[in-house]
Amino acid sequence: MKTRKGLLAAYIKIIILILIIAAAIYGIYKVASNSYNKEEFETVKTNLLLIQGQTEIIAQKVEIKEKDAKYIGTPIKEKAEDTKIQNLVNNNVIDIESKDSNFYCLDNENLKELGLEEIQTEDYYIVDYKKNDVIYVDGIQDESGKVLYKLSEME
Repeated sequence: MKTRKGLLAAYIKIIILILIIAAAIYGIYKVASNSYNKEEFETVKTNLLLIQGQTEIIAQKVEIKEKDAKYIGTPIKEKAEDTKIQNLVNNNVIDIESKDSNFYCLDNENLKELGLEEIQTEDYYIVDYKKNDVIYVDGIQDESGKVLYKLSEME
């Protein structure tokens, strides 16, 4: 009888030890994954800031009608049927019909034209030349779990 009680106590201790180890591993995993997401968020934000700086210069040149100055990118109305743009419209992130905005899509070729060849994208970024804002079409979660698209929301 004593050996059964001793074995039962040993099994309980082993189970408790396994649970503690599993909880520690889970905690380490959560900390590591949060760190990665924060790093990714900061990388996206930095890229958007770089794009904003370059597109602001373009917008100013166009506004003062500097010779050969033109907006870089594809006007958003030419891509209005794109699913990512439709998602942004449906979620009220952008209004492509607004007179207060001037949206253009920037792909990798446009980024090179802006001197930002180190920034690469699978799709494109959207820039609003009137409001000087940049939009990350895939969105990214902030620390609270909210998905953000615009640089102005990230600051």
